[in-house]
Amino acid sequence: MNVKRTNWLAAILLTGYSALLIRFVVFKAVPTIAIGHMRIRFAGTHTGPSNLVPFKTIATQLAGRGNHLVAMVNLLGNIVLFLPLGFLAPLAFPIDTWRKAIVLGICSGLSCEVLEVVFRVGIFDVDDLLLNAFGVLLGFAVFALFEPKSRIPSRSSPQH
Repeated sequence: MNVKRTNWLAAILLTGYSALLIRFVVFKAVPTIAIGHMRIRFAGTHTGPSNLVPFKTIATQLAGRGNHLVAMVNLLGNIVLFLPLGFLAPLAFPIDTWRKAIVLGICSGLSCEVLEVVFRVGIFDVDDLLLNAFGVLLGFAVFALFEPKSRIPSRSSPQH
């Protein structure tokens, strides 16, 4: 398969996965209204205090306070769900450094957190953003392991 076709296919997969990610991360348990064949999802009001303190939620969950299953689903889910972005995005776009992968992770996590607040389906939690960015970074690490070294610049080559 040539490079342009791979980039095009990766862009389509990335777009589809991003839509699914928004559906499952932002609009998780939102009621549905059916009008004929059309289904519309509306959010109930889910508001509360935002967490702007890094590692506050993570530390609480790792310390074992609260429901352990919910804590593990939250921690691992916020990482694993964003992993494919770190793998697919470099196939579609020139994301060839870990710095660009971190920016992608922060921007994608921030987008989800802001959408939750705007649509009132969740609260802003900086820890979710950190976990999302870590997931994208892990996905990029997987990409870097399998991608030919000619596409990923070495430490000695100039970074853009």
